[in-house]
Amino acid sequence: MGKLGFGLSLMLCCASAQAALDIAQVPLYLGTRADPNIMFTLDDSGSMHFEIMPESLIENDARYVYPRANNVYGNDDYANYTITFASDNARNAYVRSSHNNKLYYNPQLTYRPWANADGSLMANAKVTCAPHNPMKMAAGCRDLTQTNRAWWAIYYTEFSPYYYNQDESFWPAVYFDYKGSGNVFNAKNYTRVVINKAVATIYDGRPNRSDCKNAPVCTFDEEIQNFANWYTYYRSRILAARAGVGRAFASQGEAIRVGFATINASGSVIRGVTPFSGTDRTAFFDELYGRDIPAKGTPLRTSLKEVGEYFSRSDNNGPWSARAGSTLPHLTCRQSYNILMTDGYWNGDSPSVGDQDQDGIKNSLADVAYKYWKTDLRRDLANKVPTSTADPANWQHLVNFTVGLGVNGSLNPANGIPGSWPNPYDSDEFKIDDLWHAAVNSKGSFFSAADPDTFAEALSSTLAQIAARNSSASSVTANATRLDSNTHIYQARYNSGDWSGQLVSIPLNSDGSLGNIAWDAATQIPEPSARSIFTRQGGAGIAFTWEVLNNTNRTLLNIAGDNLGESRVAYLRGERGGEQRNGGVFRNRSDLLGDIINSDPVYVGKRDYGYSSATGLTQTERESYQAFLSSTAIARRPPMLYVGANDGMLHGFRVADGVEQLAYIPASLLGELPQLTRPDYNHRYYVDGTPRVGDAYLGSRWKTLLLGSTGAGGKAVFAIDVTAPNNFTADKMLWEFTHSEMGIALAAPTLVRVKADNKWVALVANGYNSNSQTARLFVLDLATGAVIKEIDTQVGSASEPNGLSSPLPVDEDGDRVVDYVYAGDLQGNLWKFDLRDNNSAQWGIAFKAGNKPKPLFQACDGACSASTRQPITMRPLAIRHPRGGIMVLMGTGSYFTNDDKSLPTNPRLEAVYGIWDTGSEVSRSQLLQQSITHEFVANGTTIKFNVRVVSSRDVNYTSQKGWYLVLKSPGLSKGVGERAVSEMLYRHKRLIFNTLIPSADACDFGGRSWLMELDPVSGARLTYSVFDVNGDGAVNDDDYVGIKDEAGNDIKVPVSGKQFDELTTTPSVVEDADMERKYISGSSGNISVTLEEGAGDLGGRQSWLQLE
Repeated sequence: MGKLGFGLSLMLCCASAQAALDIAQVPLYLGTRADPNIMFTLDDSGSMHFEIMPESLIENDARYVYPRANNVYGNDDYANYTITFASDNARNAYVRSSHNNKLYYNPQLTYRPWANADGSLMANAKVTCAPHNPMKMAAGCRDLTQTNRAWWAIYYTEFSPYYYNQDESFWPAVYFDYKGSGNVFNAKNYTRVVINKAVATIYDGRPNRSDCKNAPVCTFDEEIQNFANWYTYYRSRILAARAGVGRAFASQGEAIRVGFATINASGSVIRGVTPFSGTDRTAFFDELYGRDIPAKGTPLRTSLKEVGEYFSRSDNNGPWSARAGSTLPHLTCRQSYNILMTDGYWNGDSPSVGDQDQDGIKNSLADVAYKYWKTDLRRDLANKVPTSTADPANWQHLVNFTVGLGVNGSLNPANGIPGSWPNPYDSDEFKIDDLWHAAVNSKGSFFSAADPDTFAEALSSTLAQIAARNSSASSVTANATRLDSNTHIYQARYNSGDWSGQLVSIPLNSDGSLGNIAWDAATQIPEPSARSIFTRQGGAGIAFTWEVLNNTNRTLLNIAGDNLGESRVAYLRGERGGEQRNGGVFRNRSDLLGDIINSDPVYVGKRDYGYSSATGLTQTERESYQAFLSSTAIARRPPMLYVGANDGMLHGFRVADGVEQLAYIPASLLGELPQLTRPDYNHRYYVDGTPRVGDAYLGSRWKTLLLGSTGAGGKAVFAIDVTAPNNFTADKMLWEFTHSEMGIALAAPTLVRVKADNKWVALVANGYNSNSQTARLFVLDLATGAVIKEIDTQVGSASEPNGLSSPLPVDEDGDRVVDYVYAGDLQGNLWKFDLRDNNSAQWGIAFKAGNKPKPLFQACDGACSASTRQPITMRPLAIRHPRGGIMVLMGTGSYFTNDDKSLPTNPRLEAVYGIWDTGSEVSRSQLLQQSITHEFVANGTTIKFNVRVVSSRDVNYTSQKGWYLVLKSPGLSKGVGERAVSEMLYRHKRLIFNTLIPSADACDFGGRSWLMELDPVSGARLTYSVFDVNGDGAVNDDDYVGIKDEAGNDIKVPVSGKQFDELTTTPSVVEDADMERKYISGSSGNISVTLEEGAGDLGGRQSWLQLE
């Protein structure tokens, strides 16, 4: 794989391969995540019946805008007081205008039916019989196309208590548009609009109406349907609240645990928290939509106390259990939240909690919230709840997000948290301030929504905050190898709550520490019409627009002929109007950039690859290369970052400001794009491979080319001309390669020059799950993507699937032309491909027994068998051996199939190998074994982090061919699944690599990692210290640890490894004087900085013979 891919794995870590690898489509460590608890507490007080908001508009108990039916929301009703429909009546105009009554029909909005649990929508309301309550059809309906008449309502006519209870006929589909100026209590300042087919009305001025085909103009049928949906699904506070809550929760994935409570239910908690999937998900929506709403008060304080007591339970039916009745261990790092929604001021019995926050006021809502935040709700569990600057508590506690619907306090949250809070007992207005105070006390947040649309949007944002997990699985990238005032590092991140992504630029301070984020590419995506998004069609690059796509591709973008293909293209280009929050049917997105997981960002500036002095190139190539580098186009070329994302695109961002300059959608993925628009989207990979960039001489010109791959998202590699990033056009999308023997493209392609025909080629490993399941190397014409040579190792079958991992090209004679290619496979074979011949037909595998290809080496845990083979999934590393020949270095293990996240009882031991290639095959019996001899736990003084020591045995290169290091901690009778899958580094005569140890504990960020540094020639520990073990800012003999040697003598030795309490990736290294810093991205999303010894007198990258 060439890198740590947290969403990837490769075969059962420690057992024999099974037919067809089950390649994971989410980061593997998320399979053991601690999904947060979310209790949603609904205000089921009687005021939720009301059809007027805010409360100040209600006079004389006239709470309705239509004569109500009986028992619409249960068995309790309020008096049937409503407002007259008289056309010239001021109170009619005032209350039936959305300018004042935020619940009333607003023609600017699209009213969609409620969302089902799977994100689909309920049926449109029938205009001739619009239900009063969509979940209680027995309550009746209203015909919106006919004159209505009611005898039993009491109608209020003015703002004084004048009313009558005689029958009144009225047209139900009516609203008033405020003209924008004048007294709002004067009917003359409104335009009365009647939605009636018999009335010639133009329904225009509706630019945001996604339901109107020719918006801003709507037809009568569109307008009356929108009005009917409003009447059935949004007319009252409870209907609008259910619409917003349902929309917000339906857009959530399954990475949360949800419960349901109401403030008037006995005990408040109706359903405890359960995984938000299957029947439990459906049951939540059933309760939300179908729960009766009694005509009762608003006992928020006692309800919150009851929810807090629920989260204090320690039994197996409580909130900390995996699910009710489970006997699995309770997770120590699970976060818990309560979303408390209300439309009014609290009242009812005292919660009897006292003055918890010591502000001199007892038994406020804020006191209740503070009690269940400051109290360790599970004293029997370790305190491992993740902390943040917003919430520093690591003990099990409850955070409250409070939501006011149509209510405001005396304080404005926009002005910041006040120095003191008003006494909620002094006024109702101060009780809303107390609602905010409760959120502040428990480290949550508060919002007050004046209208249902804002309410739904804010609630969605709240859930996104809760569900968000900002993690990173890709390596960081630096724009320089030495620290100076302009050095930045770049980190790709992802949020598994909504599968959005980030690419951030972080400047380094003068001391090497991380500065503040300079930009985030997720916020720098251009407007949809301004984006340069391309794909391929009919053998050529094209703009990704509906107009250019042919009928075949249009069909791919229409799901089951739903004719939403054009809208999907707009959505994928960045249009937001089609999202559910904006009245559309597509998935809501917090940002347009999709998650970036296994694709490392690649920095491309002006780089000299040394071709002007490359003796293996033609004179024309050498002489023109210097001119190419000196040209204005290259000298002034803006630096770029290229990275793959799981929004279906390879992106190119300008380094100066993070603005997107390019997006490419592989043509092979077009049929998978509709999944991205689904509200119930289940994550999958799209463009998840790491790109590689280099210069090549094509068509009598030098160009800078990018080779990309779909990674775990598909079976394709592609080439893009990135020479001129200021002017991307469709013809720069050079080719896309697929093949029946191409498997899942986890391996990174590489571009090199070969001797045959002076060709520039792309080296492509066939990956995994190909048709034949054998490991193969493709050599492609870099200009066209055509196959020059396909080399089959003949190893692999349906019963024992195989595939080639990332290839490493090697130039042995220093002429900048490839001689050999090394690559591993799933069965532990290290292959050597010989490409030296001037005739490509003669290219092949270096070793054979007759016509049967043989590997240079096979890695096995003991005698080789199906159960002991050690898969090689990383890209090997090669250096020159001091005695001549090539030293090939690699680690074993896999981490990209679903099987890899679990360990068998007796895991296979993995290893790191150093193989001396002298032109003949090598066996394990010819290697010296090194061991991990000691591990030390941090003591806070002389040892600041866990460290390990490797043995120091000498390899006898007269009779031996290298070494191996078994990845097993000292003193253990068996392994713990430690493996090496990330790309290695060679610096200052040191071999640098990461190992990972997966963990089933959801509170371990997927597991642990070790950063190891060894002598690459012997595999032994170094003879000097490289880690600042005691944390004093210097690396010297004081960083040694004491051990006993094999003779039992006490000696001081340097350490060989540093442990991280999360999964980490290949570091990015920046030199600073005689020191160097390794910037390492971890699965928690953090970037750690490791200070180490620099080059000293060791010089730079000696014996470097790898090609890019």
